[in-house]
Amino acid sequence: MDITSVTVGLPVTDLEASCLWYGAVLERTEPDLEPEDGVAEYEVGGIWIQLVVDDQAEVHPARVRFGVDDVAAQHTRIGALGIDVGPVQCVAGAVDWFDVRDPDGNVLSLYSLVDEKGRTA
Repeated sequence: MDITSVTVGLPVTDLEASCLWYGAVLERTEPDLEPEDGVAEYEVGGIWIQLVVDDQAEVHPARVRFGVDDVAAQHTRIGALGIDVGPVQCVAGAVDWFDVRDPDGNVLSLYSLVDEKGRTA
C-alpha cells in the first residue's frame, strides 16, 4: 500500500463555530477546503483535519496530536485566546504535552519532544 495522504475526521455540531475555533488555534483565517456543505478541511503538518457536521459529535470525541517546537509557547498563546487549556505535563526524557478540547469535546494534544536532560529536542 502506497499512502499518499492522511485525513483525520473530527465530528462537530456547529461548523461555523468550529471553523472560528480551529482558525484561531491553527492561526488560519479560513479553511483550506470546503468540499461540500457541512465539511471544512485544514492542511496541517502534512495531514488534513476534516471537520464534519455530526449531531452526535459530543458522544464520540476524537483525539489528534500535533508536534510543535515549543509546547510552552503554544500553551501560552492558546490560553491567551480565552480557550481553557490543560496543564503542561512532562514525561522526563521524552515529551512535554498538554490537551485542549474543541467546542464539541474533541481533544487536541500538543507536544514537544525533549532530550534526556529535559531540553526541547
